[in-house]
Amino acid sequence: MADWKCSECGHSKESRCKPKKCPECGSSKGFAKAENAPETCE
Repeated sequence: MADWKCSECGHSKESRCKPKKCPECGSSKGFAKAENAPETCE
């Protein structure tokens, strides 16, 4: 698991995969990795 941070509002989410949409602000601008994690899941 890795921590992902929303580039719009700064919300952090722990997930194996990069989120497509922020659960807090709804932004789809992207998330930045806080740790090493796969960019996509299969």
